[in-house]
Amino acid sequence: MDFATADFDYYQRTIRNMYQKYYWKRISLCAAALLIIAAYSFFFEDHFLLNLLMIAILAGGLIYLIIQQRKFPEIYQAFLAKNQPEAEIVQIEETEYSYQVMDHDKVAISKKNVRNLPSNNKRYTMMVGFSKAFFANEPLQIVYYDILELTYEEKFRLKRNGYSSMPRFLRRFTWGNLKASAGNTVSFIFGNLFLLFILFRLLRYLWSFLQMFL
Repeated sequence: MDFATADFDYYQRTIRNMYQKYYWKRISLCAAALLIIAAYSFFFEDHFLLNLLMIAILAGGLIYLIIQQRKFPEIYQAFLAKNQPEAEIVQIEETEYSYQVMDHDKVAISKKNVRNLPSNNKRYTMMVGFSKAFFANEPLQIVYYDILELTYEEKFRLKRNGYSSMPRFLRRFTWGNLKASAGNTVSFIFGNLFLLFILFRLLRYLWSFLQMFL
């Protein structure tokens, strides 16, 4: 029985909604940042060239996100093709903030907004989520796994049992979590520096607007 085809037909709407929500959130944030910088450039004359550069970069990012959002049908079909004629079953290792796909690529799926969907083949579960890596070329991840064979990272297992001395709110900044999020190291470093720089400028511009109106 080709259970993968039946699963992909049945869950297409659910996964499409997840995919659209993922991109709409990023499109909205990018558009908001673009409007704030454009408005500041209109009312204030300082840093015009810098603002123009940021507008160009954000506009390019916005266009890229919109294009990627519209690629859902072909991306979805690519995942289906990957699971034909037989579904590809992977081994999953759970860590504190992600599910590690233990294959040659070692993909990390973020626990945030992940869905475990029952398959027509009762032995397996379809996991649908998004890559833990920042700036992933293809964030959507669809994998089949046997939930009874789910394993736990040793450090995570000890933390679950109360053997971690590190406060919970600091665990996001552990080397293991940052490493899982990094993906390509160069894009991780420069991408985050750019995001921090944009955030700093936005906060400064919003403060300038408040000063102008108060």
